[in-house]
Amino acid sequence: MDQRTGVTMQKKILLPVADSIYSEQAIKYTTYVCSAMNDVTYTLFNVQPLIPEILIQEANAEPAGVAELSEFIRGHVEAARRTLDKHKELMIRLGVDEHSIKTVTRPRQVGVAKDILNHAERGGYDAIVLGRRSLTAAEEFFIGSIASKVIAHALEIPVWIVDGESTSMQMLLAVDGSENSLRVVDHVISLVGNHPEVKLTLFHVQPYLRHHYGIGLEREKPYLQELLQRGDKHSMEIFYKEAYGRLMNAGLQESQIQTKTNTSSFHISTAILDEARQGEYGTVVIGRRGTRKAFFLGGAPMRLVHKISNQALWVIP
Repeated sequence: MDQRTGVTMQKKILLPVADSIYSEQAIKYTTYVCSAMNDVTYTLFNVQPLIPEILIQEANAEPAGVAELSEFIRGHVEAARRTLDKHKELMIRLGVDEHSIKTVTRPRQVGVAKDILNHAERGGYDAIVLGRRSLTAAEEFFIGSIASKVIAHALEIPVWIVDGESTSMQMLLAVDGSENSLRVVDHVISLVGNHPEVKLTLFHVQPYLRHHYGIGLEREKPYLQELLQRGDKHSMEIFYKEAYGRLMNAGLQESQIQTKTNTSSFHISTAILDEARQGEYGTVVIGRRGTRKAFFLGGAPMRLVHKISNQALWVIP
């Protein structure tokens, strides 16, 4: 339901999948979180392995090569279909209407992350959901992860990263009073709705000059620090009033919503991580942009991608 127009709008979720436990975890999480919504469709999307161009050229040069290459490609397609059918059957067992599930497979074109983003942008999806395989520090440095690459380049589409099998409906929404924080609230409303088990915590980190300019500056410029926090207090009062209004208009009860403020952290991402772990939340939601209108690439959202464990992370543009 669009909170401004009152019109119910169908939501589309893209679930890139492989034949792995991580894809199954992402599916289980998504179907549970969205189970209160009746207007969601899911697309299971599989990117087939890359066939090097040089192999195609050489194989096409002689009849035996053409036949063997065709068989090779056909094997990729059949494996992709088996993977998609397996995950579709899982979703149906979890209670998703078969008619709400689409399956798509494509040969790899540019790279897995880019192919996922291209499909999501062309299809007008409301979220991309990825299961994450934990990498060692060396693996992360040398090859990165599909999740990191998708988040780094998905500047217009929300991305959910699912790590583990948490079924907790406690959700931590990191907010700073910005317009993007209201988009965070709206995204949760649009895909979670008034799920009877959801518990939302609007979590705010009180700003310090050190968050932007360096440790100790608030002691050197106490009046500027006072002005910063005075403006933040006013902004958050306006934000909470609007956020509560939108959430309760969506059908949530006041008992399902709470606010918390961290007043002492040296780093915003550290404060969010500490609260996420201590509060045993199943999902952490953060905006890509904040009050300074800048992309957080390499900042709080990206640090959370690498640090969050056994929880889901949503990054909202």
